[in-house]
Amino acid sequence: MSVSYKIHPAFAADDASLLETDLTSCQLLVLIGKGTFSYVVYNPAAKKFLALKSYHFLPQKTATADLQMIEQIFDADKLLFTNFNLVQLAFDGVNSTLVPEQHYNPSLKKDYLHVIYPEQTQELVLADVLTDQQLVNIYSVDKDVMGFLRKEFSTDKVIHANSGLLKSYRFDNDFLELNGVAYVDIQQHKFSLTIFRFGKLLIQQDVSSQTGLDVVYHLVNILRQTGLDEQLVKVKVGGAVTSDSQIHEELRRFIPKLEWMPRLPGFWYIPKMEEIPGYYFNNLYAMALCV
Repeated sequence: MSVSYKIHPAFAADDASLLETDLTSCQLLVLIGKGTFSYVVYNPAAKKFLALKSYHFLPQKTATADLQMIEQIFDADKLLFTNFNLVQLAFDGVNSTLVPEQHYNPSLKKDYLHVIYPEQTQELVLADVLTDQQLVNIYSVDKDVMGFLRKEFSTDKVIHANSGLLKSYRFDNDFLELNGVAYVDIQQHKFSLTIFRFGKLLIQQDVSSQTGLDVVYHLVNILRQTGLDEQLVKVKVGGAVTSDSQIHEELRRFIPKLEWMPRLPGFWYIPKMEEIPGYYFNNLYAMALCV
C-alpha cells in the first residue's frame, strides 16, 4: 500500500496580478523531472510569467510510484485544473538523443534512440523537430505518466526540456564565444551539458552525477573530447544549485571562467520571481520559446 501525505511546493511565487488576469487567455507550462514537478503560468500577450510552483520529492524506483506522487500534487494544487488557453508538457531526465534533421526519418525514431539506450517497458518515443537548428530531439517517456497528464490537461503538446534549453542559449551574449561556451544545467543527480563554439553546437548530453567532483570530471572530460580547453572555455551554470553548494565550490576550483546563467531575457517576471536566483528555473522559462 502506498503512503499518502500532504505535498507542498518547494518554491512558490505569485501576486495579485494572477487574480486580476483572465487565465483562460494564459498558458500553463509544466516540467516533469526526476523527483520534480514544476510549472509556470505564462501570459503570451504580455510576455509575462505570472506564477511559479515547484514540487520536489524523492525520485521513485518505478514510473508507477512517480505517477502516484504526481497524482498527489494534483490533489493538492487546484490551480492545475484551471481552463488555460494552452498546456504544454516538458520532460527532463529521460533518455534522449539528437539527430541532424537532414538524416531524420520519422519511421525510424525508435531505432535512433535504441542505438544508444535499451528499449524500456511502457515507453513512448517522441521527437521534437527543431527546424531553426536543423536538429531533431528524440526521447522516450513512460506511457502511463504521459497518458495521465494528457488526460488531465487535455493536451498533446509535449517537448523535451533540452529542446527549450537549446533555444534559450541562443539568446545569451556568449553564444558566439570563439573559445567555446559550456552551459551546465544542474538538476537532481544529473546535469545537462550543452557546448557551443562560435555558435556551432558541439554536443548536448545528460550526465548522471552524485557529487561536485562528478560534475567537474565529466565536464572537463567532455570539453577535452570536443577539443576545448577548460582553462579558456566559458562555463555558465544554471539549475538547482546555490553559490555555497559543493558542486559550485568544486567548479570554482577547476574552471577559471565560471559564471551564472542570467534569467532568460525578453520576458517580464513578477517581483517574487525576481527574488529567486535568475538561473534557477531557466529550463522552465525556456518552455515559452517552444509554444
